[in-house]
Amino acid sequence: MANVTYQADTDANSRGSFTRNGKLNSQQHSNLQFISDSFHVFAISRDLGTIRVTPADPVVWAIGYTTDDAINYTEYPGVTPTYRGPYYKTKYSNDADLASVDSHS
Repeated sequence: MANVTYQADTDANSRGSFTRNGKLNSQQHSNLQFISDSFHVFAISRDLGTIRVTPADPVVWAIGYTTDDAINYTEYPGVTPTYRGPYYKTKYSNDADLASVDSHS
C-alpha cells in the first residue's frame, strides 16, 4: 500500500522516528528483546498528505494474531490428545491466504 511505513523497535525509538520524520523507517530493530523497561512495539503509519476535508474513504487498520493447534482436546485420561485448529483454517490453509491488503488509492 502506498505511503505506509512500519517500524519494529522500542516504543521510544518508534515514536521518535515518527515525530522527527513524519514516517517510520520500515525496518526491524536487530536486537528486539522481551518486554522490560523499554517496550518493543510494531508501529505502522500512513501518510495522508494534506487533509482539507474529511476523506470519503477512511483508513481502517485490522491487525490479527493467528495460532495453529488452538485447542488440545482429550476425551479420556491417558489418551493421546487431539490437536484442533481454529475454524477459519477450514477455509484458509495458511496465513498468507488469510491476510490481504485492500487499497483504494
